[in-house]
Amino acid sequence: MTKNILCFGDSNTWGLNPVTGKRFDENTRWTSLLNKNLGCGFNVIEAGQPNRTLVHNPPFDGVLNGVSYLKPYLDKHELDFIIIALGTNDLKKRFNLTASLIADGLNDLINSIHIYYQQGSTLKSPKIIIASPPKIRITEQYSRIYEGADIKATELSSAFKSVGATHKCTFIDFNTFINVTAGDGIHFESNQHLTVSAKITQFIQNSFNNS
Repeated sequence: MTKNILCFGDSNTWGLNPVTGKRFDENTRWTSLLNKNLGCGFNVIEAGQPNRTLVHNPPFDGVLNGVSYLKPYLDKHELDFIIIALGTNDLKKRFNLTASLIADGLNDLINSIHIYYQQGSTLKSPKIIIASPPKIRITEQYSRIYEGADIKATELSSAFKSVGATHKCTFIDFNTFINVTAGDGIHFESNQHLTVSAKITQFIQNSFNNS
């Protein structure tokens, strides 16, 4: 039976190219590479959305917060894994959120997933992987939007790790294997997509090998 993996994230999951501003192709973005790495028997559902947040709806961008957009995927697919890769957009200055408040948003999202499967679904609850976004580098391009976010980003990983421990979720800290130092300071470069796909492939394969 095919294993379904939902990759639910922001522009780095969508695959935004920091050089062109367009989307990386299926041979470059980490979600597509994950599908290629895992091979037959796996179906990776790419659910990245630029500007998606955990806490607030970005002004003028409609309803992009996690809870609102996740349920349709849960309704449509019988999922084995949900990879949550969010948090960077919540660091924007206009939201004025601490790392702790952003982690509360992650906690609420995971609680919503649990409630969905406990109350309204006959399906088995999928395993959840929390991917903590890497530290960001403030560049001229994003200096106003992300003012002070580089400091908050350093606190985000430990806050997300605590949420993961509470819910017994697998925790992946992107800071341990990628460093967003070039480009626009926010979005993954092509070689980093390659690294992320390899690491998550390993996590998925290990999970099935140990089950």
